[in-house]
Amino acid sequence: MNVWKRNLHTMGCTGATPRPAVSILQSHHAITLMATDSSFLCVTIDCERDKGAGWRVQRPAAYAGVHDGIVKKLHPLFASFGVTPTYLLSPEVIRDDASLDAITKLPGAFELGTHLHAEYVAPDADDDAESSTFQAALPADVERAKLEALTRLFRERVGRAPRSFRAGRFGIGATTLAILADLGYAVDSSVTPFLDWSATGPGAPDFRDAPVSPYRPDPTQPARVGDSPVWEVPVTIRRGPWQLLPGVGRSLPHRWLRPTWGSARGLVALARRVLAEGRETRRPPRPTVLNVMFHNVEVTPGASPYAADEADASAILGRLAALLAFARDAGVRSVGLADVPGLVS
Repeated sequence: MNVWKRNLHTMGCTGATPRPAVSILQSHHAITLMATDSSFLCVTIDCERDKGAGWRVQRPAAYAGVHDGIVKKLHPLFASFGVTPTYLLSPEVIRDDASLDAITKLPGAFELGTHLHAEYVAPDADDDAESSTFQAALPADVERAKLEALTRLFRERVGRAPRSFRAGRFGIGATTLAILADLGYAVDSSVTPFLDWSATGPGAPDFRDAPVSPYRPDPTQPARVGDSPVWEVPVTIRRGPWQLLPGVGRSLPHRWLRPTWGSARGLVALARRVLAEGRETRRPPRPTVLNVMFHNVEVTPGASPYAADEADASAILGRLAALLAFARDAGVRSVGLADVPGLVS
């Protein structure tokens, strides 16, 4: 029995179309708060080479996170729920013949976009480097050259132009959106609302004041609304009640729509909260987008800091399955990241 099906079985859910314990996760209010055709689900996966503790890369380069994580685990799960995932490919994955062949031959609906870890693409590419650079720290001409090289590599290897993008470590800056616009991208998804990364390295962004819903950003200030032709689809993040605590509150974690940690119940509660915001706080109501984010390597044991063994990987898959079941039963339609501008504009 495949690992995510085994996890669903332990939750009392079997059958051709899994329905992971939604009755346990939904209150009466959640059941009555059904979405409409103006609610959409994006599942966005950063696809990279295998890592390990502390996000240090494995040497030699390995790609179990593609062959085990995507092909055997994630994509079958998405297919069972009718989800159209967006796989955002880092340059080393695009260059690896076996990985790219496996991804492009996946059955059913999916979207492919790009994900820049600047170390792994020219100029000055270093395939053996750790992925620690924020692209906003690069000189503008170097950032442009690397984004051009990544986009060209995608076009040459995949056979079409990418439309969606996310920066490695969420590290976009003042010149990124203009470059993406010149290269024909429609969507960026690097903004993590409420979070300030600036203490983590040169060029690290501050998104504390960023909008939580899709918006057209300022071309030079991605966390502000403006008139860029490239739409921003932020990762779905909200404050928790603990953020209101004086002193320590600001240092406590926010709530991400990310199956990596927490509980299935918590993920569903956050999705329910975001759907409620779209109905109750916007006048007139605007489309609501749930933007789930995680890495392909997180569901493969030993390939990230988050899954030491198969039990850890299975737990992440189980939480993801519960969230997808909630979205399906609430009538939230799954779309690719590049579909969002046409739905919200």
